[in-house]
Amino acid sequence: MLESGSQLATPRRTPGLQRLPYEIMAYIVNHLDIDEIFDLSLCGRHFQYLVREESFCKAIINAKAPHTAEAEEAEQSGRFSRALRRVAKRRQALSQASPYVLGIVGLADSYEYIRGMLCYIVEARPKRWLRILDLHGSASHELVIDIPILVREAVPRSAKSRRYKFRVLYHASGITSCLFTFALPNSENWLLIFEAEKREIVAKLQLESTAKIFVRNNKDYLYFGTHSEEGADGFRKWVLTGFSIHDRLWLPQKMHLANVVGYDIGSTVCFEIIDDHFYGLSNQTDFEIRETDWISYYHCFRFPLDEPDYNKAQTMKKHDSWRRQHAEGPIDDRWGFLKLEKDEASGEIRIVESRKEWLAGQSGSRRTYYITKVTFDADPEGGGSRQTPTAEGNSTIRQSSRSIGYLDKPNNAASPLRSPEYVHPGDDSSLTSMFTRSQTHLRSYQLCCSTYLDLVDDAPGGSSDSRRLRLRTGYRKSKPIPSSGVFTAYNHELGRDEHKQPYQPNEIYFWPPERERSKQSPFLDKIYGILNPPGYLGSVTATSDERSLVYATGEDTNGLKVLVYLSFDPAAKLAGMIRDKYILGEKDSSSRHYEGVDLNSYSVDARAGRVAVHSGKTIVGGNSKGRKAIGDLPDHPLPSYISDSPSTHTVLSHIEGGWAWTEKAMHHDLAGKNFSFAH
Repeated sequence: MLESGSQLATPRRTPGLQRLPYEIMAYIVNHLDIDEIFDLSLCGRHFQYLVREESFCKAIINAKAPHTAEAEEAEQSGRFSRALRRVAKRRQALSQASPYVLGIVGLADSYEYIRGMLCYIVEARPKRWLRILDLHGSASHELVIDIPILVREAVPRSAKSRRYKFRVLYHASGITSCLFTFALPNSENWLLIFEAEKREIVAKLQLESTAKIFVRNNKDYLYFGTHSEEGADGFRKWVLTGFSIHDRLWLPQKMHLANVVGYDIGSTVCFEIIDDHFYGLSNQTDFEIRETDWISYYHCFRFPLDEPDYNKAQTMKKHDSWRRQHAEGPIDDRWGFLKLEKDEASGEIRIVESRKEWLAGQSGSRRTYYITKVTFDADPEGGGSRQTPTAEGNSTIRQSSRSIGYLDKPNNAASPLRSPEYVHPGDDSSLTSMFTRSQTHLRSYQLCCSTYLDLVDDAPGGSSDSRRLRLRTGYRKSKPIPSSGVFTAYNHELGRDEHKQPYQPNEIYFWPPERERSKQSPFLDKIYGILNPPGYLGSVTATSDERSLVYATGEDTNGLKVLVYLSFDPAAKLAGMIRDKYILGEKDSSSRHYEGVDLNSYSVDARAGRVAVHSGKTIVGGNSKGRKAIGDLPDHPLPSYISDSPSTHTVLSHIEGGWAWTEKAMHHDLAGKNFSFAH
């Protein structure tokens, strides 16, 4: 019996979403992006199961990010919750210019960074070494190839030549392709293909031409191309040659790409191996000077790797490959790039093109990122490419019986309307401070988080005697769906009225943050010192992907460049990395805002431990505007997937006369040059 005056305790009711059944939450989550699910999990302990419960996370990963490296790893390990958190954190870090790892990973004369594999050459004549480091795999050891021994074994007569050139063309699936040139006395060019881990020279081929040479391969097939065939019209054309890695045989059929116009890979043409197909893409479709009123189309094709027969090749139809209308305005070609990318959610292939244009008669230019879905008709009679046999068992792509130049002819028809999700307006010179082309050393775009990423030099006053390299990102978020349930199609005139667009204006971030003149920050000075190594003010070359960035800067007295690595993957690590503070991207105060709308009203900063949720016009749970860009990390150790995960590598001992072995990665010897901001 209760004592007099005592009261029954009122049970605490669980508010809002926390009371919803598991099945209802699963339905809600189905309509959220991964980053939104991650943000929701930070709103309270009741939602932690969204990113911790394995079966729940497996369903999310399989539905929303099945074509990621994280999903592939989770299929092997069964740790789907880890995969979900990594995907969300990676995308957030990239979009807000907040890398998890920064370090100097080597010194090199030249380098290539291909799908997370760093291939760099170090010369100390007469010695030359090619070193291969798996940065995506956080390898602690790297493969070392003795170039003089390798080329003597591959082409014995080259031993008589004391001068030669050697450069990496491609690396994938453990296969490395290089171009080797020497003279005795006439110049010879050789394509060398080898698998360093097995100390095996897979193939070698003397080349007739090396013009614009490129290589692409997976574990089964390799294709290389040169821009070397003289056409009857006087223009050079691309030629492809294939190789079966499994059978160690060159494919008998050369492929002449008569309709692929353009020669600048990454700007006007693009070639990739994706899954089991070879893809080719050009944003030009006519060798001749275009007339005043024209409509431009992409030319995109693919064929199965195991059947290089153009009877089975496919070409995008005209109505699917529309690119732009001449009346949209002139283009500044210096800023453009072109690539093919696989969507992490759907697995569909997308064309991504950046163009800087003077649109609709405007006085100022704008960088815009255009996305086009790659679609093919499976029925060759319905528009797929047909082949016409040529001499010597070769084949040539043809679009019916005439040149594809017909795609770029005068046309007064109305231009198709672009869906807003496939157009991302970037920097506008009339509204945002612009960097010149010489100040922008990297231009890239990542579909996974709708973010463009630049590596810019914003040294105060534009001084040529100093350098301040920083990351700069711009990303957009969707607006709430209107009551009508739909947004209107995108056009450039409407694009200037942001109230009518389905996306919020770009949020611009810089990293590292500005140094305050009134406050000394030794830690921030160290970060700037790694990004801008003292004494290395030479040219900058940079390469990036969806999880990392590598650039080479300057030259020392020996001609060596510094290789700087940044990773947005929270699981990335480098041996001996220092973990002291976190550094977040700093939001540009000049970023554009809607009139009367605070774009910071909903923001989640997982690493700073703050959550700001929009509630009408009130900020609840902390103001993201006032977050610290630099702060101390918590005392608890690194997550197990960073601190405990073994670095996998094949150990090859250095044997006398051998041309490949493993060594401790060069960055081990660069003490104090690697930092981690993860926690």
